Amino acid sequence: MTGRPGNPDWIIRRKITPPPLGPAVTRRPRVEALLVRLIEQHRLVVVYASAGAGKTTAVLQAAERLDRPLAWLDLDTTDVATGRLLVYLEAALARHIPEIRGVASGALAANLAHSEVAGLLAEAVEGSDVLVVLDDAERLADSPAALGVVSAFVHYLPATARLVLLSRVELAVTTSGWGPWVAAVGEEDLALTVQEATDALARSGRSDIDPVEALIETGGWLTGVLFEAWRSTDHVIGLGGEADPLHGYLATQILDQLDPQDQDFLVTTAVLQEVTPRGAEAVGLTAASSRMHALRGRRLPVSWDGDRMRCHPRFREFLLRRLARRGEEEQRRLRTAYARLLLASGHDEEALEELFAADALDEAVAVIRPVLERAIERTDFPTAERWLERLGPARREHHVALTGAELMLAVVREDFAAGVRLADRLEAAGRRAELAATSGRAAGLMAWCYLHAGRPDDMRAVIASGAPGPDVDAARYAMRMVDVEAPPDDVAPGLGALSGGPLDALVMRAHFDLGRLQAMDTRPASPWAQRAADSWKVSGLLATGRPAEAFELYHRLVDASAEHSVWLQALVGPRLMAEIGEEDDAWRLLRDGRERIASTGSSLFEAYSRLIEAEFALRLDRDPAAATRALRPLLAHPIGQSYSLVAEHAATVRGRIALAEGDAAAAVAHLQPAVAGMRRGGRLLHLPAAAVYLAEAAWRTGDEDTADAAADVALEAARGQGSTHVLLNALAEFPDVLARRLDLEVTAESAWHELGRALTARVGGLGDVIGAAVHVAEFGRTAVILNGREVKPRLAKSVELLTFLSNRGEREPVTRPQLLDALFTGRRDDSAASYLRQAILHLRKAVPDVLETDGGPGALRLAPRVRVTTESRRVVALLAQAQALRGADRLGLLLDALEIADRGEYLPGIRSGWAEERRAQLAEILKDVRSEAAEAAFATGSFRQAEDLLATVLRADPAREAGWRLQMRLAHAMGDSDRVLAAYRSCEGALREFGTEPSATTSALLRDLRR
Repeated sequence: MTGRPGNPDWIIRRKITPPPLGPAVTRRPRVEALLVRLIEQHRLVVVYASAGAGKTTAVLQAAERLDRPLAWLDLDTTDVATGRLLVYLEAALARHIPEIRGVASGALAANLAHSEVAGLLAEAVEGSDVLVVLDDAERLADSPAALGVVSAFVHYLPATARLVLLSRVELAVTTSGWGPWVAAVGEEDLALTVQEATDALARSGRSDIDPVEALIETGGWLTGVLFEAWRSTDHVIGLGGEADPLHGYLATQILDQLDPQDQDFLVTTAVLQEVTPRGAEAVGLTAASSRMHALRGRRLPVSWDGDRMRCHPRFREFLLRRLARRGEEEQRRLRTAYARLLLASGHDEEALEELFAADALDEAVAVIRPVLERAIERTDFPTAERWLERLGPARREHHVALTGAELMLAVVREDFAAGVRLADRLEAAGRRAELAATSGRAAGLMAWCYLHAGRPDDMRAVIASGAPGPDVDAARYAMRMVDVEAPPDDVAPGLGALSGGPLDALVMRAHFDLGRLQAMDTRPASPWAQRAADSWKVSGLLATGRPAEAFELYHRLVDASAEHSVWLQALVGPRLMAEIGEEDDAWRLLRDGRERIASTGSSLFEAYSRLIEAEFALRLDRDPAAATRALRPLLAHPIGQSYSLVAEHAATVRGRIALAEGDAAAAVAHLQPAVAGMRRGGRLLHLPAAAVYLAEAAWRTGDEDTADAAADVALEAARGQGSTHVLLNALAEFPDVLARRLDLEVTAESAWHELGRALTARVGGLGDVIGAAVHVAEFGRTAVILNGREVKPRLAKSVELLTFLSNRGEREPVTRPQLLDALFTGRRDDSAASYLRQAILHLRKAVPDVLETDGGPGALRLAPRVRVTTESRRVVALLAQAQALRGADRLGLLLDALEIADRGEYLPGIRSGWAEERRAQLAEILKDVRSEAAEAAFATGSFRQAEDLLATVLRADPAREAGWRLQMRLAHAMGDSDRVLAAYRSCEGALREFGTEPSATTSALLRDLRR
């Protein structure tokens, strides 16, 4: 089977089907009632008892009395692979909650930590009163990762649902905070009473046995009572050749009482989890149906479901030990036969484990490829690596079918050196071209590894040999980072389109490097591609001016895995920290990342790191000489010349260095060919910045035509990116480029004027509103949230003090007189001073370490080590971020800002002068936000939404002429020419109240719309 992890075809239905209760089963109303009561009163019930104590039967009987759907999962040793455990848990739940199907597989594909996936799966149960039972949970006892998944599922399980764990041993499942909601049932609770023993013996036809004697001898152990292990006078260790007393009883009193053919049948079929006539015949037994029919008449510790027989766990353990005495060769034969049966039933993963147990490695090699790829798809990488290592002795030079999976592991682990070694070994054996010709995926993955190794000739050779298709097309698309010119569309149609396969990850990384930032919003369908491309998504968010989203995704990815992406931490992390103002962390991550980059074998990552170092030297330290030193290793490396993307980026940085050193001619010499090359090759990522730098350099040399043309190229490139963020960053460095371009515009509605407004609205210090430890709620209520939990200082003035300090936008100290002026309307009496001292004291108690007083005598400020944000600063930051976006992304951020502001009045109940001033400032800002949102809604075709937003704007600010122009355009877009004129007349009336009239721009718009 090659289905994805969410495909139910490869799920073993028996594992998620509750075992049947036979008609002769012993009922114990006392135990049933206990379990029913505990399950109804507690979210988690653990049942810890030895094998044969009746755990499974008791829970099944209790479930019959509960009015709850039963989701059952019978665990086995393969479920220590946490991805598999999650998929099976989802399948068990989906039998009763169909809409849950796809939650686990989708989250696994999104590269979430498996414990987090378990939490999402638990939360998806919300609204259901399902009873979830995990049987044989002792199979997970030695796997901290699997127990972590169970703990997360427990932690997030909603109050309506219930979970029961059945285990022979106690499990290290974390239940912190669940104290009152956890109950345990132990051996003593399951032990038989005299009456229960009497009933059980009578039901089994053994009324001749004294129940009291049975209880004394067995301690109430259900299996011991029913099967009389205690009765034999010879019941000692060593009986029947067994070390285990129960096994001795099973040998002498059960197995030895059968004829040799029945004994052989039971021992031989012990390899089967469930015995059927077909399964028995598959392991070499004949006349299986008649043999099983005969066994039905014997009193055995087994259960029957039609023609299916399941041995009691302890009985099967005994039979497997007997089987082990037959010799390794016989065991291998039986396990191999069972594996073939599993394969024929579509259960290839279980079959693979049986083949490994049988040491049938040659057969395992023949069937492993789809199983291996599925494990990699669901991100069970340790399992995949274990399988590959296990196959080592059986691998031959001619076995190339698994190379694709090995390459997938190498790429997702960012071990490009390992991928190159694989490809080079194939080339040395004369097999590389052969593999590429038969597997486009392998060709694409080899090309990917060669791309990182700085070996473009090998990359081209693999692409030329590769089987035509989307995987090779992905590699060909990535070649645009190397080649000087992009091939015309008629030569390479469709390059850059997602195909749904794993190599979509390479397409996504090429999208980023080529500056196709809008295309990065499309999520690949392949789970492996999602895992491999997630870190590039962070880069895309940063490049489009969405640092808050980038910060959130970055930390989600870092927290999700112990094996952090090198690209993410060594290259994206430094840029992110620099963006939010954490310069020390930016430098630290960049320097710490060098060693990790070296371990990947990626010359491309090394090149990026050098370029970032040079940019930081310029931007953060303003040190052109240090920037030049950072570039020297790159310029001396072949990749600095052979990769167009790298060479052009390096030329852009060198041009920026020349500008910083005042050498405009040298800047033009670097920047002009870089801009031309980026345009020829369709490489947009750095083009807006390079073109702005060229515009500045050309102007300084007196070449105004080139300067104007370069500015237009920058704007065109930003439109191609779908974001003005990179352009705005460059214009912030050289605002005169914008000022000169504005002088050429004849209308205030031009794109350059919009850029000017966006640049004015930008705010610095985004780190203060991202990932804050302390958050102040201001709209509709005032509250302080510390690490996600609301704290309540005893004095309301403490909250006002924190709000005042955090909204100053700086961490300069504030003197006590300044605080008295702000918070007490200038009162300087003893009462106000005492009140201020108490406010400071209670704020420090509620939020430790948030204040410090080392800014001078009597001065106070927020401590730099504690990050504080407020709702109002978040609104302003969202507006600033929205300026760099277009379309639905821009509208989304603006609506997020309005959602915060619409929660209610700003700082309700606080009437201090500073609060009134801040309230007025925010009112003006929110008019802009709402007006910008109306424009964005109009641009995306959401006309009704635009009308609603605009109506609020014009009610609050009827003199906003741009709003009336939008009203006219809205009416025209909706085909209502009368409303166009009506909007113009309303504009006239509104402006007349202020002693003015519509501008020439508005009048011209009316003429244009009425033509």
